[in-house]
Amino acid sequence: MKAAASITLVSVTAGIAVATPASAAEPVVHERVIEHASGAVPTTWVGTPVVTARQVGSPGAAGRPASLRCIWRVDLEIVRTARMTSGTSLNSTVRSANVFQTVRPGWCASERSAFAGKAAARDGALQARLRDHATQDTKAVMAQADAMVRATSATG
Repeated sequence: MKAAASITLVSVTAGIAVATPASAAEPVVHERVIEHASGAVPTTWVGTPVVTARQVGSPGAAGRPASLRCIWRVDLEIVRTARMTSGTSLNSTVRSANVFQTVRPGWCASERSAFAGKAAARDGALQARLRDHATQDTKAVMAQADAMVRATSATG
């Protein structure tokens, strides 16, 4: 399952809009079938990276060191879709903050390629965070499925 990459514009403190690298916007996917008393619950977690670039510091005046740097931060917007055998859908959305961060000296616009060069580390961090979230979220899926079964039994 591969979705088209999108480019997000983010405002930075200097008032400049910096486009994120397209490779940073590709979602990561984790799928698992959760065994429940009512039947198998196929569950998919899709994590969409949200990249922000923040320009901090200032260029150095003549004879002074520059403090200008760009802070690239990646959050993960996670959407969970689970479908019970009854057809009931158990969905949730959560944002996992600061999954990956890197700081580079200089202007954000000129450091895009350096950020893109960290793709392996960034993608590994995104996959790991999504797997960890899925492991923890499995309990919530089970609890929601239990509640749906009880609600259906009470009204049926």
